[in-house]
Amino acid sequence: MTKFEMEEKELKEKMEFCSLLIKYGKMVDATQEQSVKAFKLKENFEEELRVLRLKNGK
Repeated sequence: MTKFEMEEKELKEKMEFCSLLIKYGKMVDATQEQSVKAFKLKENFEEELRVLRLKNGK
């Protein structure tokens, strides 16, 4: 697995975790602040993934 593939996989996993926290936050007693932070982090990870893909021509 190349460095790019590893970075891409890691970002996707982080975005998935944030999505799950946003969707199921009440089930794990997440606070409103934690849900908001997860939403913002997900947006940041999506942007990082776009930049990473642009750098690597994908």
